[in-house]
Amino acid sequence: MKKFNLFAIAVVAIAMLFTACKKEDDKVETPAPVVPVQKTIAGIASADTSFSILVAALNKAGLVATLNGTGNFTVFAPKNAVFRKYDITEKFINDMTDAKEIAELKDLLLYHVLGSEVKAAQLTNAYVPTLFLVGTNGVSLQVNVAPVKLNAEVNVTTADVDASNGVIHIIDDLLFPPTIVDIAINNPLFTSLVAAVTKADLVETLDNANNLTVFAPVNQAFTDINFNLDSTSKAALTPILTAHVLGAQVRSSQITNGQKATTLNTAVELTFNTSSGVKLSGGKTTDASVVAADIQATNGVVHVINKVIIP
Repeated sequence: MKKFNLFAIAVVAIAMLFTACKKEDDKVETPAPVVPVQKTIAGIASADTSFSILVAALNKAGLVATLNGTGNFTVFAPKNAVFRKYDITEKFINDMTDAKEIAELKDLLLYHVLGSEVKAAQLTNAYVPTLFLVGTNGVSLQVNVAPVKLNAEVNVTTADVDASNGVIHIIDDLLFPPTIVDIAINNPLFTSLVAAVTKADLVETLDNANNLTVFAPVNQAFTDINFNLDSTSKAALTPILTAHVLGAQVRSSQITNGQKATTLNTAVELTFNTSSGVKLSGGKTTDASVVAADIQATNGVVHVINKVIIP
């Protein structure tokens, strides 16, 4: 009887010890959460073969280190099919040796990059500066939303590809840095101005000249003066349009109260008033307001105004 009791006690003790050990083992075996390591923008592109031409271009332009480094960037990234539309292949990129061509490639790529992280939900109707600099100023990229369009023509096909140093938006075409004329053509607010510039044969002049400042009237400004393009001759248009152009680049931060500037129509001098925003007067026009400033083109800057300057 005593042996039986001792045996029962031993069995119970072993069972309790086994249960305690099992609970302890459960605590030890709980796995730690796995935190994924996020790749850089350059790392994401390099790992995806559909970006191989873009990666070759970044390597040729010496920009891989930039997009591998610290910072917060937004990259509008074209896939291989986009480059091939323009007969650009990896071989074409890799065979480039001309320093001027490589510099132009670098500028083109920098025009696809913003210096801060902007997710799709943060995009607004605006002109934003890119990392392609003219002097110290980023050439402007036109953004429209709902749906998202870049420079009026380029679509975002995949948004918000997260990277450790920013975000990638995949696009369906290349973004070409705009001249002053391109900025006007891409914006439906300037259809009247574009039509007038075209009739006056000034498109090539404005495209090829450098360091210009253009005060660009919106369509409503032409409507307000009952402007009729059909009844206005080329000879009459030229002095009007050249009264909106300065032969040097002047950004809004450089304009001071009472400052005067002679336009390409030398008979018209503009006078600026900065006491409340920026206004300008010249010829028969007074108090034209700058409603949007510092839209940077490759060959100058555009300021949007609400009146037509009449010599």
